[in-house]
Amino acid sequence: MTIREFKQNFKYAFRPHKPKLFFRLAWALIKSKIFRKPPLRYVDFAIDFDCNLRCSHCFATALKKPGKKQMAPKDYERVADECMKLGTVNFSFQGGEPLMFKNLPEILKACKPDRNVISLTTNGTLLNIERIKQLKTLGVDILTISLDSSIPKEHDAFRGMEGAFEKTISGIKIALKEGLNVTLGTVVTHQTLRSEGINGIIKLALELELNLNLILPVPIGRWHNNLDIALTKEDLDYIDELTKKYVPYVRTDFQANLGEYGCGAAKEILYLTPYGDVLVCPFIHISFGNVFEDSIETIRKRALQNPYLSYYHQQCLASTDKEFIEKYLGKTYNSDELPLKADKVFDNLKVIK
Repeated sequence: MTIREFKQNFKYAFRPHKPKLFFRLAWALIKSKIFRKPPLRYVDFAIDFDCNLRCSHCFATALKKPGKKQMAPKDYERVADECMKLGTVNFSFQGGEPLMFKNLPEILKACKPDRNVISLTTNGTLLNIERIKQLKTLGVDILTISLDSSIPKEHDAFRGMEGAFEKTISGIKIALKEGLNVTLGTVVTHQTLRSEGINGIIKLALELELNLNLILPVPIGRWHNNLDIALTKEDLDYIDELTKKYVPYVRTDFQANLGEYGCGAAKEILYLTPYGDVLVCPFIHISFGNVFEDSIETIRKRALQNPYLSYYHQQCLASTDKEFIEKYLGKTYNSDELPLKADKVFDNLKVIK
């Protein structure tokens, strides 16, 4: 990690009004850099899958289970405590669109915002001055705002709503003015990677000194079996060039780890559905357990004994590792019941209780 990257990460993580968080972050860094034992850094909660937009790449309907028991605030509190014992310092919340959910304030409070970095992933169309001030009061530190093109018509078409671009840009400006950090989340495909719309987003990130997270495409949800979006080796090399050229602003998830460069799934990252299923990545629809049945520690141990997840894999398992996709992830593509349980996907998976 370069000095510029460290300073940018420090800017996003350090909150003077959260002294308890400062010491927890320091300990996480010590464990990672000195003792070489990175903690479970980041836990991502999908609160629900309802949304006010209809995005081209959405996978929410694939995981939605109407009528199934969902996690209540007390469940979030218990799970957050378990995660914090494993070193978690960042809780993130997404959907669907999390700003639609009435129980969001209770859930945020349950995850100890005074001791953790709290981030929220939103499409930005529901942001206004009142909402942003409320989020800040609730302890939200970072808004990850989805932006798919710097060209309004392209963004609106991708998001399925006319005027979405204007509302999203307005939300970004208000959030920055009110002192919240903003990360831009942008999905890139083989067709869009070098486009004017993506180049414009890079320019915006540099001008505003924002983190821009380039998200690799996965053929799931509304992109089910759409192999045209897949990135080529030349595309991946180009992304690597961008992350080096525009340090520290342009990045992928691989640059966010406390430990080594690579896939942080299970090692540093977990993703939970509203129904308590624990996945290692939002795009890998394979469950290694459920928090209504097992502890986070047990579920994570179960995931880490998988050879693909036991180390920092150098390819994105969901998007670019052809072997993993063909042998395992492909089993989820035509399943009517998602997420699939890990023992239905992987052979000889040890049962850890």
